[in-house]
Amino acid sequence: MNARVLVDADACPVRREIARAAERYGIEALFFANSSQEAAGPSNLRTVRVDDRPDAADFAIATQCRAGDIVVTDDIGLAALATGKGARAISSRGRLFRPDLLPLLLAERHRSRKARRAGGRTRGPRAPTAADRRRFAAALDEWLRGNES
Repeated sequence: MNARVLVDADACPVRREIARAAERYGIEALFFANSSQEAAGPSNLRTVRVDDRPDAADFAIATQCRAGDIVVTDDIGLAALATGKGARAISSRGRLFRPDLLPLLLAERHRSRKARRAGGRTRGPRAPTAADRRRFAAALDEWLRGNES
């Protein structure tokens, strides 16, 4: 069974890097999106439409991912679901979601949400940089090279 790349595509800043890697390695890349975004290019790039419910793309990816797949997401909850199924997860900045660190990351996310609900403010992520894109592309390339038969 070949690895696939499943992408939480709404607001994903590394689509081009994913498309290039998928084409280079001849693997399937599925872009899960709830908008009118299209993944143009080779036939191994597909857009999977989901409805407009919050987290619809996350739930679709969690349902469809399998062991060996690579999930590209900035959502810690989705990363935890994916790694629980034997997939690997990476953020758009090249951060590898290690299963042993996910409980800590989920606890941090919970504390931040709780603070926001109480009226507190938390900082959002900074804009991705060219270095972030390079880090992501290098990590994805390394994983895909390891999947070649």
